[in-house]
Amino acid sequence: MPDIQYITEGLAVAQAAQVLHQRARLAVDLEFDDMRHRYGRNLALIQIYDGETVFLIAPLPLTNPAQELEPLWAVLQDPAVEKVFHSCKSDILLLDELYGVHVRTITDTSVQYTLLAEADNNISLGRLIQQELGLEVDKGEQKSNWLKRPLTEAQKHYAANDVLYLFELADRLADKLAALGRTAWAEQENQALEEVRYARDERPYLRLAGKYRIQPQELPLFRDLFLLRDEVARSIDRPTYMVASNDRLAELTRLPVTSSGHLRNAPGLHPELKRSPYAERLLNLAQEDREPEPPLPAEQRRFPFRRRLTGAKAAQADAREALLMALKTHLAEDHSPIMANLVLSNRLIADIIEQGADATLRPWQHELLRNTAAQHGINFQEVALPFDLKA
Repeated sequence: MPDIQYITEGLAVAQAAQVLHQRARLAVDLEFDDMRHRYGRNLALIQIYDGETVFLIAPLPLTNPAQELEPLWAVLQDPAVEKVFHSCKSDILLLDELYGVHVRTITDTSVQYTLLAEADNNISLGRLIQQELGLEVDKGEQKSNWLKRPLTEAQKHYAANDVLYLFELADRLADKLAALGRTAWAEQENQALEEVRYARDERPYLRLAGKYRIQPQELPLFRDLFLLRDEVARSIDRPTYMVASNDRLAELTRLPVTSSGHLRNAPGLHPELKRSPYAERLLNLAQEDREPEPPLPAEQRRFPFRRRLTGAKAAQADAREALLMALKTHLAEDHSPIMANLVLSNRLIADIIEQGADATLRPWQHELLRNTAAQHGINFQEVALPFDLKA
């Protein structure tokens, strides 16, 4: 085990960043809490390995994390320093959301493994290390409370293991991709990760409403209950599920609390929700008249243009989909079902129908699909351009 430095002070962060900025590449991981022990998404630990030392940087004890972590953010944003992650999308979204950090020059071992097309699902870091390097890594702390202090020695070693093997793993996977002629594929996918940005969901309750089959006339009350729960959770710094479960929100929508006595005895609600001023607000929700929930803007609807098509245009879209499904079948036969799904997943098919393959696909996907079309006598131009709503 290499040296592990546990850093909890701003000066030590700056000193570590100075060392790290001199390295050609770094292995990086984050531990964060996503509405599990506290309200919101909280960065708990940053793990960085430079080939000699594992730096475990703890933001929580810092006096001013946004300012004191700036030297480290400069390293992560420097395109001259390669950053090796495993399955980094959640990490880079968190850094963008909380600190506006846009990580540059990324190598993601999950992306590399996916492009080998050996399996049709995401693989955990522990399984990948075992499969590719033959090493057993202890994952006993995977569900730890990373916000709790002090960290245990077991947590520190677990966190270190998440970055210790990334260089070796990335190099091994890169060699396998090179042998298959897919190095450029990985470069394109990793480059795309630099463009991932956090986008705030202005109506987060809609997805939950869909899951619970909330009817249009019920949606305004469900929305207000959802927002009240969020406000209470924020005020007491607890996850929303501790205030009221999702199931309970759906129940309260259909059977609202209508009296103080009813509220006092209502199960599954945090005590804070039964105190003033939240108790009065909860009771008032059942009595209020509300405006209907406005429809989503067209650009936010799922497959919005398909819903506007009728007659000949709908038939053209269906024909475009049928052609893409035929190409997916050929890809599966010529390569593998896994590869076919990498090039033409259901989401990509929907995007291509509307936007066209030229605008939707990465260059490697575009080339593979175009070649498959040529081999099977299919006119690729029929799906290359955006769907013409006017013609």
